[in-house]
Amino acid sequence: MIEVIIRSIRIEAEGVRSFELVPAGRESLPPWSPGAHIQVRLPAGLQRAYSLCNHPGEDQLYRIAVKLEANSRGGSQAMHRLQVGERLRIGAPANLFEIDASASHHVLLAGGIGITPLYAMRNALGTTAELHYFARSAAHAAWADRLGESDTLHAGLDGTQTTAALAMIVRAHAGDAGTRFYTCGPAPFMAAVETALAAAGIPAQRLRSERFSAAPGTALNDDGAFTIVFARSGIEAEVPAGVPIIQVARTCGVDIPTSCEQGVCGACLSEVLEGTPKHHDAYLNEAEQAGSKLMLPCVSRCAGKRLVLDR
Repeated sequence: MIEVIIRSIRIEAEGVRSFELVPAGRESLPPWSPGAHIQVRLPAGLQRAYSLCNHPGEDQLYRIAVKLEANSRGGSQAMHRLQVGERLRIGAPANLFEIDASASHHVLLAGGIGITPLYAMRNALGTTAELHYFARSAAHAAWADRLGESDTLHAGLDGTQTTAALAMIVRAHAGDAGTRFYTCGPAPFMAAVETALAAAGIPAQRLRSERFSAAPGTALNDDGAFTIVFARSGIEAEVPAGVPIIQVARTCGVDIPTSCEQGVCGACLSEVLEGTPKHHDAYLNEAEQAGSKLMLPCVSRCAGKRLVLDR
């Protein structure tokens, strides 16, 4: 982990604060790229993933933005209590949402606080990108005063109006095979983007997305009980239906780092030594899931009766 200091805090929109993080010592920060995120270790043992919102050339600071969520599990509330000068420990940037360098044009579709990774992308891509930012109102739109000529703020739309706007945006680029689409935001918004692309006949391969949580339909109750073995700890336990592996691990005293606990951030990534995992995450790619050598025990299960992890 890297120790950083909060150099500044800025109110970007209603309920949204940005934080500039700089090294606590003389060491340089690891390089970042648009779409990347960092893990932030917070007081009381919390760990959360936040997208970097940097501008090109900002190599000696990391900028993140956090929306205060009323139904937060504690991460956003802890972030909003922080003050300038406080120290945090963070992980090096990881990027699962990279810009497609082969594309000639980029359409960025942001919903709410999903603007965070797309803001960094738009800053890096310049005139080859257009940003469409959907927000509850202009007051809720972070960086609304910094949008460019090719960017559009769609504020205050209801569900029907959002669906219509997305359909129009997508249809305008349906015939251009060189255009790539990127989306981040609440699950219903991202589902609307996917529906618009499908209706326009655009292949799913032209869309890149980053989720706040795993896709719907991944209920733990869909899978039965099984045996889990934590090889390094020498512990074997039963995982009941509906109970996450990480919850069983905590009960047994096995330390598995966690952050989102929704199969998105990768903090709990574990090596599978034996057995076949049943993947419910949005972190591993198709090849990694098919290989059955890695899994995210916060949401994923066992396809059989016994699973051995290198924990």
